[in-house]
Amino acid sequence: MIELYNLTKYFGTLCAVNHVSLTIPDGNFFGLLGTNGAGKSTLLKILSGILTADEGTVKIDGASPSLCVDSKQSFFYLPDDPYYFPNASLETMAQFYKRQYPNLDTDTVSYMAEALNLDMCLPLRTFSKGMKRQAFLILALCAGTKYVFCDEVFDGLDPIATKLMKNLFRQEMKRRNLTVLVASHKLDALQDICQNIGILHKGGLITSADISHNTADVYKMQCVFSNKESIEELRKELYVIHCHTDGYFSTIIAKGDLQTIQQKIQEKHPIFSENISLTLEEIFMTQMEENGYDIRKVFL
Repeated sequence: MIELYNLTKYFGTLCAVNHVSLTIPDGNFFGLLGTNGAGKSTLLKILSGILTADEGTVKIDGASPSLCVDSKQSFFYLPDDPYYFPNASLETMAQFYKRQYPNLDTDTVSYMAEALNLDMCLPLRTFSKGMKRQAFLILALCAGTKYVFCDEVFDGLDPIATKLMKNLFRQEMKRRNLTVLVASHKLDALQDICQNIGILHKGGLITSADISHNTADVYKMQCVFSNKESIEELRKELYVIHCHTDGYFSTIIAKGDLQTIQQKIQEKHPIFSENISLTLEEIFMTQMEENGYDIRKVFL
């Protein structure tokens, strides 16, 4: 289990992480979300022992990563732009990491590299950004650690490579109860794999919850009306954050009491109406609105 308590980090007068407390259970794919400059990368570096917090504590299975060597061997930290030796290949980097992580499975590295069409012997400097990302994700998954920390995990990957890497993550999570913590501002890539999220804003944690419960009284309704005037009336009667209409089919995102929203819709005598789940992006945007952003301006 990962436990953060009251973490605070300053760079001069800038408070990059502001009294963050968070618990991440084992076997979870946790998305740490936020806009650029929200403090996500700084928090990962504190968690990895690269930076020291000015206040608060970090515990990984009860031990501090900055003080305990065994604790450091329990996680693999993958930054946004990982370092590699000038002429290193995936094979030589696997050998290098093997010294730090004795449980690193070089056979599985070779197997995954072949599945992703990566040449183990070519210098990494000849790889594209996406290929380098795949190579280091393979190393992270094969290191045999209990935890993997990633900054912008799927950055630079094409849709096919993203899908393949997600499948590999799922396999490892199922096989050995792997816990993955990902910092990202690209929400669409995490939509179908995150179980829990934490949202950072100006260094502070504004929410942390299971995705299915993190709606902040915002609901997404799909409706079919026999006349288009009904939508215009609902815009006036409800706090409508976003509304998209295609012919007679409308999708409405509104804030308020679910019963009231449904009642207002039923008063317009819809042919069909249904409450459906918000996307990860929609959850993020609604939480940001709660903390000062007018997300209707973003959608419109």
